Formats: sequence, C-alpha cells, structure tokens
Amino acid sequence: MNPKNKINLFLIIVIFIQFFYIFYTQRTETQKAYTDHEEKIINAINTIKPSVVRIDAWSTEGKPKELGSGIVYSKEGHIITNAHVVKDTEVITVTFYDGKKKTAVLIDYSDQYDIAVLKVDPTNIKLVPASFADASKLQIGQTVIAVGNPLNFGWTATIGIVSGLNRNIKANNRIYEKLIQTDAAINKGNSGGPLINLNGQVIGINTLVYRGKSGAEGMGFAITSNVARYVAEDILKGHKLVPTRAWLGIEPIEITPALAERYALPVNYGIYVKVVYPDSPAEKYGISTGDIIIKIDDELVDSVSKFKILVESKKPGEYITVTLYSGNVRKVIKVKLDVKSK
Repeated sequence: MNPKNKINLFLIIVIFIQFFYIFYTQRTETQKAYTDHEEKIINAINTIKPSVVRIDAWSTEGKPKELGSGIVYSKEGHIITNAHVVKDTEVITVTFYDGKKKTAVLIDYSDQYDIAVLKVDPTNIKLVPASFADASKLQIGQTVIAVGNPLNFGWTATIGIVSGLNRNIKANNRIYEKLIQTDAAINKGNSGGPLINLNGQVIGINTLVYRGKSGAEGMGFAITSNVARYVAEDILKGHKLVPTRAWLGIEPIEITPALAERYALPVNYGIYVKVVYPDSPAEKYGISTGDIIIKIDDELVDSVSKFKILVESKKPGEYITVTLYSGNVRKVIKVKLDVKSK
C-alpha cells in the first residue's frame, strides 16, 4: 500500500471513530432514564430517607392514638416530631428506615409550637441525623419534597413548591405562626416528618393540611426548621419550655381597627402596651405604658401571638429593634432582651 492510500485509510478510520463516538453519546443521552432536575430530586429523597422514622403511639387504654413521622436529630437517639403526634400517650414505638424498631421516651414537648423531642436507646441501630437548612432563606416557588408515612404508606415522597411563607393558621385549638405553605401532598401520617429542599436538607416539619369550609386541596403547612431546632435545643438543655426564653417585659393587647378608631390611635394595628413590668428590658430602654409597638426588627407586629413568636425566637442577651408610637410620635428603640426568670 502506497503512502497516499495509508493516509486516506487513516483518515477514514478517524472519521469513523468520531462518528461512532458522537452517535453513541447522543444515543446514551437520549436513553437516559431521567432529567438532571429529576436526578436532584432522587438524590434528595435518598439522602433524607435514612433520617425519617415512622411513629406509632398508643393511649393509656392501649388503643392506637396516632400514626406519624419523625426526624432523627442526633446520634444519641433524639428524634423530632409534632407534639400532637405523641402527647397524652403511654407507649411510643419508632420504626427506622432499615425496619428496626425501638420504644421511645417523650422528653418534652411544646404545645405552643407543636414540637416534641423523643429519645430512643442508640445501641445496635444506625442513626443518621438529618441536616437542617436555614428556612429564612426560602423563596416562593422553590422546589420542596415532603417525606413521611401518610396513611400507613411508609417513606412516601411527594413533591411541590413553596407556595407561601409566614402563614398564620388557627387549627387544632392553637394558632400556628410563620408556617411554610406548600402544595406537596401532606396527609394523616405525614405529621412530624420533614419538608426538604433539593439538597436533602430539612427546611420544615410537616404539620397540617388546611381545607377550610370549602374543602380546598393542596394547602399543606410546615413549621420552619429554625423554630423546630430552637424548641428542640431548648428541650435538650433541660428548659421547661422555657424559663430562659427571651423576655421584653410587657403585657400586650392586640389593636384592632375598631379599637384604633374608638380611641383615636395613630395606627389601626400593632400591640398596645398595657403594662410595663418593673426592672424589665422594656422599662430599662424607655418603653412606656400606652405605647404602641408596630414592628420588631423588620417584621410587622399585627397580633399578640406574632409578638410572642418574634420575641421568644430570640435568645436572652440579643438585641431587637422596636418600632413604636409614643402618643403620635414614632420612635425606634434598640432593646437588649433578658430572661423572665430573673
């Protein structure tokens, strides 16, 4: 074979290899079982599943009281769930992702925040604590996934988006504050389980479905990861829910438009300061009886329950910025919170 023919043969082989490579890679991409976005969802679910547990609770009469979900919080055997799943129960059983079961002890719970902490014996079991993200950075439209045990179907995952933030809902004889709203399906048995982001991190604790009088669907709500961790840490520190919670030192009354009109108040919303307690942070920093608090930091204060959430979500010693009206004069005061037990 002459040199010219050898070169031509070599070029034909190179072209054939390139063609085959392009054909093969395109065929492989075409046959891929899922998209990049779906892969993120799959990875997130696989990340969180070992941290999700099933919770069965029985009443003192031995009757099944509640089916719920929970989240492994520590390698020492601590588990976070909803208070309404486990309170007023005699026996609590936790089933882990690998099928192992443990009897749990209820350490304590907060009715106000609907958060409870359980404890299981950590021996002879693989505990995979979940990773928690900062829920304050959530955006409406962000993809989220609810994982739990709805209607006895274990480790079910449903997908949706963040439909709303800072929702206030009155349900189950309590007022829930600053909830995450999602259209990810949440049903009986999901309570206490995680709402996660696409990194497999917990951003909320699935808590309730709200149907209202119209029977609306697609309105699930979750307690933020920030509140859940705050309450859980309080419980684990031995606080009795919680004597060392941050305290401003006033007795508040909620202002309504009717009340504002009747007394010619400068605003028709906010918190009226009925009493300022002696030696309280409020007294020390110049808040007086008759003042109207309208904002704490950058949050509008439009209810007593929201006022309590905004103050009690802080730690003693932290500062808050209080915007208020003293008569018709608007003031901004920086206040260092203290401990009520003092």
